[in-house]
Amino acid sequence: MKVINKKLLLCVLVLVFSVSFVSAMPSAVNPQPLAQAAEAHAIGGDACSRAVGLGVGLAVGALSPCSIICAVAAWYDLALIAAYC
Repeated sequence: MKVINKKLLLCVLVLVFSVSFVSAMPSAVNPQPLAQAAEAHAIGGDACSRAVGLGVGLAVGALSPCSIICAVAAWYDLALIAAYC
């Protein structure tokens, strides 16, 4: 690489790292854990829809590199769906 290209690349990397450092600073708001009722209200749906959503998420996750783990977990989620629905 030419010297100018190396300097330009270095400047771009410094700019990217400085922007990411500034944007990663924590805000002044302190997060508080939700109560169980508020968390259920924020998530929405009843227990059946949450069980089906978990099963669909695990079934889609079976297409990822952790396929066997997600597929087995999705299979056992069928019992959870049967219990809640």
